Amino acid sequence: MESFQNVLMKFGTFASQNKYLKSIKNAFQTFLPFTIIGAIGVLWSHVICNANTGLGSIWSPIMALSFLNPAFDALNFATIGCISVGITYLIGAGIAEENNHSTLFCGLLALIALITVTQTSTQIEVGGEIIANVNGIFSDSLGSTGLFTGMLIGVLSVEIFSALFKINGLKIKLPEQVPPQIAKSFEYLIPAFITIALISIIGLLVRLGTGSYINELIFEFIQKPLTSIGGSLPGILIFILVSCIFWSIGLHGDNMIGGVYEPIVTALMIENLTAVQNGLSPTNIINYSFNRTFFATGGTGCMLALTLAILLAAKRPENKSIGTLALVPNLFNIGEVNMFGVPVVLNPLLIIPFIIAPLVSMTFGYILTTIGFCPVMYIQVPWTMPPFLMGFLASGGNIMGGISQLLAVLLSVAIYFPFIKLYEKQQYQLEQDNL
Repeated sequence: MESFQNVLMKFGTFASQNKYLKSIKNAFQTFLPFTIIGAIGVLWSHVICNANTGLGSIWSPIMALSFLNPAFDALNFATIGCISVGITYLIGAGIAEENNHSTLFCGLLALIALITVTQTSTQIEVGGEIIANVNGIFSDSLGSTGLFTGMLIGVLSVEIFSALFKINGLKIKLPEQVPPQIAKSFEYLIPAFITIALISIIGLLVRLGTGSYINELIFEFIQKPLTSIGGSLPGILIFILVSCIFWSIGLHGDNMIGGVYEPIVTALMIENLTAVQNGLSPTNIINYSFNRTFFATGGTGCMLALTLAILLAAKRPENKSIGTLALVPNLFNIGEVNMFGVPVVLNPLLIIPFIIAPLVSMTFGYILTTIGFCPVMYIQVPWTMPPFLMGFLASGGNIMGGISQLLAVLLSVAIYFPFIKLYEKQQYQLEQDNL
């Protein structure tokens, strides 16, 4: 057991210190408020102020506010519709911080490098004849389909720049009298030019060789396979299992897998959101909001269920006290009181239901969604949203989403319940042995 813990500790240290995984995870966490803002835009235009599919179909007075819909649509486009822009900038800035360069400059460098390999014009043909040229960056390149391209360019561009900047011969040196900020800009000039030109040329060569833009190839051969795996029930259960195993020895499991996991489930959620915007039904059962609804109710490992099981089954006053203390944080999906106060960490007996409960809960939620009892979720809500409200809002204001979440909580309580009984027997036996 100790050797297994050592292996996990080494892997956990690697994952937490790896600058690429850390920068990607931090980028998605930093951008999270904007994805929620974008989701609010969709919620307004398609769930609240909509005469066909929203509240407007049953309460017409709300449609008096429909003149605001274009503003909320623009809000959504500027956030979720341009998520690749924000993520690329933030990853570039994160890598720059790790490499001790200017975060502002390298964030812009990554973003400009992304634009050089992005489609900026297209031809409109009618009957085989070109009738117009349209210039501009298309939303497909800026949204979820360009997400993995942005991640790759964000890392690659700043690493190339960092390597070039180490070559003193590429730095333009100005006299000491020149202000430091201006002098640094000229030092950056040649390495930045070579970096952007190199990535632009690579993009051109790829397009000439394949007839496709880089983001189209990355989406087809990297992003789609990854989201297919991560968007499947077995795939998501493996991620959950790994996270819970890390948590069980005191490492923050969500952070350990965040650099790989969050881009996948976020892309799946944005695909659902885009489908709803286009008047279609969301199809990705597994997504960011689904995970928060069925895996992290009360905190990672369905901690609210553990607290309820303690309050129902525990007899010992110290356990009752911990359950009472943990209840309010659990209602906002904060589970550290349980994790380190019960404790779950390094507690072999409680680690078992801690791993089983979320696996069963996620499978249960998947089945409910598959049979149509629970709606497919497509709205990203704050992770601190209380149970029922989270499922309700994540499914676009559908009460069955909230009910499904509560049913999953009850199922998880049933899993934790007998283990709490066994845990108290174990505590009693240890007391007797120490007398």
